[in-house]
Amino acid sequence: MTLIEIFLPVFAVIGLGFVAIRSRYLDPATVQPLGTVVIRVALPALILLALTGAPAQVAFDTGFLLAYAAGSLATMLICMAVAHYVLALSRSVTAIVGLAVSMANSSFMGLPIAQTLMGAEQATLILAHCMIVENVLILPLALVLIALAGQGDVGQTRQKIVTDMLRNPLLIALLVGVAVSFSGVALPDVARDTLAFLARISAPLALLVIGGMLASLPAQGRMSVVGLMVAGKLVLHPMAVWGAVGLFPGMGATMAVGAVLFSAMPMITIFPLLGARAGQGQLSAYGLLVATVCSFATLPAVVYVLGLA
Repeated sequence: MTLIEIFLPVFAVIGLGFVAIRSRYLDPATVQPLGTVVIRVALPALILLALTGAPAQVAFDTGFLLAYAAGSLATMLICMAVAHYVLALSRSVTAIVGLAVSMANSSFMGLPIAQTLMGAEQATLILAHCMIVENVLILPLALVLIALAGQGDVGQTRQKIVTDMLRNPLLIALLVGVAVSFSGVALPDVARDTLAFLARISAPLALLVIGGMLASLPAQGRMSVVGLMVAGKLVLHPMAVWGAVGLFPGMGATMAVGAVLFSAMPMITIFPLLGARAGQGQLSAYGLLVATVCSFATLPAVVYVLGLA
């Protein structure tokens, strides 16, 4: 499969979403509800389907979690150090940079691309592992750093993090899926068919949401900060994860390649909303826009280097 065959359908659907919103064929207000359907319905169904159908030893790969966490934390610390000591940025902007470079768009971009390259089942298992690291470690740490920067109460932030985690449908699906996998209980055929039916809408709908979101983001920001975000996320993060994979042996080759591939995605879709908590919503939106556009060039390069095309 050539790089064009891999990425043309993906970027075409993103472009379709962009044009649909920019031309007002679809109301911009539809982007958020569509994204909610993906996060709260389609992706939980996809995760449950993959994890409940996998053996317990496959459903939970400790080496992957350690390598992905180590690479993400290393990227966060390096880029925050550059932001603070080299660019002399404020603590709030430094915290936003740390979040930008260490938390990938696993659900909306990583999954559809990985499905094309690795198949739906393997891609979903990798997504589940990435989301454990991102939602249990990276995101809570970044939100605490934002609060410590003076843009919020640390106690309230910790309480909200715990509350959000307990209510997060993706984490709930992860926990249920792993529990069922370890129990050895097989889901009834009707349950698996229902989950499969819901899961099929996740990839195309997620790509449409990405395009629609890009159509509504502001196109202005500080280039030095944005350059650090983009370079850290699209270049340093996959390199750091790649290096960390060698430190934690035991992973299969496919899982190791998947860790690097997912880490090469641009930052998480809700990054502008998280950046707004530090008073940097517009800067975060511009960083996300530039990183997503630049990923059209960097992702094919990563896929080529990994030998997936």
